[in-house]
Amino acid sequence: MRPDPASSAAIDHVVGTFPRAELSAALAATHRAGFGPQTRVFDGARGDTARQLERAGLRVLDGAPPPADAVLIVVTAPGRTRIVAELFQRLGAAAVLLAARGGDDQPVAAPPAALQPDIRIGDAGVASES
Repeated sequence: MRPDPASSAAIDHVVGTFPRAELSAALAATHRAGFGPQTRVFDGARGDTARQLERAGLRVLDGAPPPADAVLIVVTAPGRTRIVAELFQRLGAAAVLLAARGGDDQPVAAPPAALQPDIRIGDAGVASES
């Protein structure tokens, strides 16, 4: 079952597999849509794309990993994965996959409460150095 892009805070990347001949047009459209600074290209000509995704710390959550020689456009899009997935489908992606940073598909834990230092003012019970 395909994960719902809105169902988990951990799903924050969209991976589109594009025909090499369509890469330039798809990449330009991705930039025009405002996702340029969050966009990376993974090219199977430079090595196995699944391994490249792994080195980037990404884990594909749905479907089979992309073919080793695929050309991928990867967009970091927390909160906007549905928008990017729909864009990639309109641009003619051969496959659109959802990915997350390595680890479990769990929302990021809340940060711990601020720690308060134990600072005592005065000399209550503290020996002075005289």
